[in-house]
Amino acid sequence: MSAAFQLLEIMKNYNSSMASRAAVACGAVTKHSLMLSGRPTEVLCVGQGLQEAPQHLVLFIPGNPGVASYYKRTMEHLYSLMGGSHSVWAVSHAGHCVNLPSLWPGNQHIYNLEEQIQHKITFLETHIPAGTKLTLVGHSIGCKIILRLLQHFENHPSISITQSYLLFPTIERMKVSPNGVKLWPVLKYLRWFVVMLVCVVCILPGKILDALLRLYFGSSTYECCVDATKELLNPRVVQNMLWMARDELEKVVDLDVDVLRRHRDKVVLYYGASDAWCPVQYWEGVREQVPGVRAELCDRGTPHAFVLRYAEPIAEKVAHWMGS
Repeated sequence: MSAAFQLLEIMKNYNSSMASRAAVACGAVTKHSLMLSGRPTEVLCVGQGLQEAPQHLVLFIPGNPGVASYYKRTMEHLYSLMGGSHSVWAVSHAGHCVNLPSLWPGNQHIYNLEEQIQHKITFLETHIPAGTKLTLVGHSIGCKIILRLLQHFENHPSISITQSYLLFPTIERMKVSPNGVKLWPVLKYLRWFVVMLVCVVCILPGKILDALLRLYFGSSTYECCVDATKELLNPRVVQNMLWMARDELEKVVDLDVDVLRRHRDKVVLYYGASDAWCPVQYWEGVREQVPGVRAELCDRGTPHAFVLRYAEPIAEKVAHWMGS
């Protein structure tokens, strides 16, 4: 009987190992839910996963909302373009995922920007194997988080950040940006009203919700982004998203000039030509304040929310930078 159980366990481990190898070979995305220092977190992996030790790793730090699934198409395309030489991961923001604690009182914590930064520091310290050559890709507020990661891990004995790509970077003056001016009254006074609306939406039948989302986004939006929006439409996730957004507008003011100067040889900033979160004058300003920094202006009309329809061009841009 004992031998039979041992045989079953060996077969189970073998099948699990084979499934993992198959996922790596075909570039399939695997999803992992975990509690990171008590903070609900989701990680997507293409290539080698959390239980392995990739030699080369690209890690996406999302914008807000920080639902990792929005980046699935970008991750898959980048992995393919790199020929599988780099594993590609994305880590959600704390609380921006559906593996949340219950809605009962006592489990109501929401996370501000500083806590999200500490969350990413903890993730790197606990889940990035020593010796891994790490490339960071940030989007929107994820770029601000990356600047803090570069500062925190300077001269770190085991974590080596080789390159960082900051896409549509909201790293300064968010509150006075065109979008910041529009959204501040909502974020300051109407957050709970938005959460109540989401509570109403959540009770809609699944087919009706699917139809409404596809009508809203249009046929050209990636399916993974429609699915990610379903994850987002959770009152607790929206509560976290709105609180973080308000904190961003209050806290993201001055450009981290010193950090950019120290790391300008391994940082690329990519600005949109018509981005209402980081307008062209911000691109001009960073080049003036940090001479020699590589700051590019998009000439393809790519919007701030590139994940919805422009994942492939952005993945191609990142792959080009990595290969140059």
